[in-house]
Amino acid sequence: MIPLRRFGRFWVAAVLFALMAVAAPRADTVNTRELQVRELARGVYTIRHPDPTDDFPDGNTTVVIGERSVLVIDTGYLPSTADADIARIRRWTDKPVRWVLNTHWHNDHVGGNQRYRLAWPGAEVVGHEETRRMIDARVRSYVRRFVAPDSTFARQRETLRRTAETGVDAQGKPVDAAARQAAAASLARLERALAEFRDIVLEPPTLTFETGLRIDLGGRVVELKHLGRGNTGGDVVAWLPAERILVAGDLVDHPVPYAFGGYPTEWIATLDRLAALDPAVIVPGHGDPLQGKGYIERVAGLLRGIRQQVNDLVERHGGTFTLEEVQKAIDLTEARRLFAGDDADNREFFDASMAGLIRSAYAEARAR
Repeated sequence: MIPLRRFGRFWVAAVLFALMAVAAPRADTVNTRELQVRELARGVYTIRHPDPTDDFPDGNTTVVIGERSVLVIDTGYLPSTADADIARIRRWTDKPVRWVLNTHWHNDHVGGNQRYRLAWPGAEVVGHEETRRMIDARVRSYVRRFVAPDSTFARQRETLRRTAETGVDAQGKPVDAAARQAAAASLARLERALAEFRDIVLEPPTLTFETGLRIDLGGRVVELKHLGRGNTGGDVVAWLPAERILVAGDLVDHPVPYAFGGYPTEWIATLDRLAALDPAVIVPGHGDPLQGKGYIERVAGLLRGIRQQVNDLVERHGGTFTLEEVQKAIDLTEARRLFAGDDADNREFFDASMAGLIRSAYAEARAR
């Protein structure tokens, strides 16, 4: 029998993950309706948040506790999400949150930054320099559009209210009682999100870096790494070398990749670098924790295959082949089955995500 101490924290992480997988054999989905909290290793927790509205998934938050201080990775969509997580952290430890990492700039990963700075005034929000720039350039304008009285979200709110109150849907057709109740629940979630967005205070990273940062939490080291562009221009991952846990942000999402934009060619190379770390456990930006690097390799293979198809079509037809023609020519049948399965929401999300990926790959091919 091999002594367990030989494996240290990695052994603990592997055993906890195996027990977690046995306890929860359900298939993953792009929708999250209930809070899910898992301990991946001693003092390492991941929190999967319920989606704040029907249309916006929330990002995962990971908490890493050391002997002296705490690192929080991504802060969620809404301040209330961060407030609930702060309460959990206080139950888990009396150590202060000293570091808050934004893996990238998307608002579902940075919305709670200010709440952590209020709870622990000495905390530094860290991220890539590009992440700080994009929060200032993009997220602030997104919030303004979200709460504008003539926004898409305002129109959606009125449609939901009409359905809930009158029993008539957006097309003027009557709906049953269950549909009216669902519309009322969706309206309540949207109203809560709008109310929080009106008062949200966005705080970009207070400390930025270009390539990496090593954080010693006391008895536990976390390496923050920018291994290349992918989903955004400033993607950063958190690597726990002792436990071999990789917190990947939206470079890796499960069960369907979030490929609505980004840099396909560089993303593939970045995923290869992630796989080379040989992680035991991966925390994706969205979705359930994953065991081993197999899913990273599958996503890289998906991106490679679509990029190659796009390149072949552009080279064969030259500048005469439009994006719309490329979209129609690429066969996603097998990839859709592998990543989305039979779940209707997964399949719809997959198709929208791949449309964005094809658009980015087409722009790259035309620029060469």
